[in-house]
Amino acid sequence: MAIRSRYLVPTVVLAAAALVVTPIVVRANKDTPVSTANAATNPPAPSTRPVPSTPAVTKSCTKPDWVTTATDNVGEGRTYGQYYLHNNMWNNHNGTYTMSVCDYDNWYEDVTQPKPDDLGVQAYPNVHKDYDDTPLAKIRSADFGATAPNCDGCIYNVAFDIWINEGFENELMIWTQNSNQTPAGSNLGVTTIGGQQYEVWKTDGANTPGGIFTYKSVHPQTAGTMPLQEFFKDLEARKWIPAKSTTWQVDFGVEVVSTGNTRQRFTFTDFAIHER
Repeated sequence: MAIRSRYLVPTVVLAAAALVVTPIVVRANKDTPVSTANAATNPPAPSTRPVPSTPAVTKSCTKPDWVTTATDNVGEGRTYGQYYLHNNMWNNHNGTYTMSVCDYDNWYEDVTQPKPDDLGVQAYPNVHKDYDDTPLAKIRSADFGATAPNCDGCIYNVAFDIWINEGFENELMIWTQNSNQTPAGSNLGVTTIGGQQYEVWKTDGANTPGGIFTYKSVHPQTAGTMPLQEFFKDLEARKWIPAKSTTWQVDFGVEVVSTGNTRQRFTFTDFAIHER
């Protein structure tokens, strides 16, 4: 399993879940929190006619008002309204990550990353919102839009990353796009949420509360509205997290392992969290 070291972010705490190309466990972020599930019931077979992904929102960040480059495991961040853009490099010393921002929902990341020996996540450039132990029941959904490269040697996943309860023990990831990356833990089958099919992965076994919970989209999703509340309910039904759980951070970005040492661009064109 890939190991992630925990980390704190300057100003607002940022989290980035680390997964590895081989079932390696990896993790890092601010202080966060807990959960478990009845063994998943027999999951349905993947649909032969998946719900098509919404086309990515057409936006162009031609004149970014903030540009920052992260190297040597140091990355900066900036607040845009209620959201925080973070060039979150936390497990890397030989990649270059340049974040160019027009707004919280219109930015891109240029990455040059050699393939690491441990095949672990090197950085998680993202946009996120920080919370103060806010009940998950108050968060309904989130709009998202991202375009990722198709390149030889690329290993990455575009994903939501949500920290639940206290500490780092409960991390929900929803992978919308994936290139040669494998989630941490074991594959427990397929489930359908919001009309999309997801492989469900978990560390520490299906009958143990807490851990890293990854819902890997069977079909790429480039844009749309993610029904976050439905994922929270699924975690509760499986008894992986307790009812009335809270969150301290909701993120959307890209976990990068490698770009084959070539310069590649990840473009983010939509993001907004909808609350009750």
